[in-house]
Amino acid sequence: MTKHDAVRELAPDRLGSVRGAECTLGVYKPGFRYRKESLRFFRACVGDDVYSKAMNSEAGKAHHYAVARAFLDQPDWEKFVWIEEHGSLDSFPG
Repeated sequence: MTKHDAVRELAPDRLGSVRGAECTLGVYKPGFRYRKESLRFFRACVGDDVYSKAMNSEAGKAHHYAVARAFLDQPDWEKFVWIEEHGSLDSFPG
């Protein structure tokens, strides 16, 4: 079992979308300061059980944003990124 197998078991069909992309709304840029707030949003989207399993995996501990991307659909991913940059959904353009 590799360190990312726990996430693959939880979201096997979504891992293909966890890749870098051009800089547009919803593309993660490391260094944002509101990680706690974005992770609260992620937890609200997926529920406590999935959140705990995902974030306690090796992948979740190393790359919280990649694990969130594996579970969130595009609109929620864009909100996650916005929250991580701005701290809340206030002024979210969507």
